[in-house]
Amino acid sequence: MKIIHIMVGGPESELPDISNHESKTWVGVDRGAVRLTDRGITPTIAMGDFDSLSSSELEHLKTITEVIQFPAEKDETDTEIGLKWALDQEPDLIRIFGATGGRLDHLFANIMMLMQPKFKDAISKIELIDRYNYVKMYAPGKYTVSRIPDKKYVAFTTMADVTGLTLKGFKYPLSNATYPFGAALSSNEFLADQGTFSFNIGLILFIQSND
Repeated sequence: MKIIHIMVGGPESELPDISNHESKTWVGVDRGAVRLTDRGITPTIAMGDFDSLSSSELEHLKTITEVIQFPAEKDETDTEIGLKWALDQEPDLIRIFGATGGRLDHLFANIMMLMQPKFKDAISKIELIDRYNYVKMYAPGKYTVSRIPDKKYVAFTTMADVTGLTLKGFKYPLSNATYPFGAALSSNEFLADQGTFSFNIGLILFIQSND
């Protein structure tokens, strides 16, 4: 399986232990590139406007990896730029770290990014991971999901009007339910190591969390 990891420049306190996530390809986005070098990882490529880096940090990056710098005033966020590059490599899975916590505008931009038409066909490949949360967007279909050992809670948030939502293998099951955009079905739990869910129309943000 071809896996690409993207490190974004979110708060250090929100980052998980990335030693558990192996990949030959790491993309450093803005300060995320420094987050990687601080952990002994040389990114395959570093990209962004680098407005959060000092000139010495940026010059050091240029000596160890390929750096693509963009103007600070642009239509796409740095995370979008990194994600587009990753998708061009045709991976099976993309994990994004450092995309949550800190500034709320960055958090919402990274979540809403998954709803953009240009990423619609790729959402099944994309995971957002931080110290407390695992996040993935789902299009209509039927899915089997596995419980992450250190995550107690499960949430299903509707990112569009959802019909036919069925949950099996969870503490609070559902059968053919309908919810409007913005419904937060939180604090659910797995009954065993796996559960299934399905829906006919809409988008669902699936989250596993721990306190």
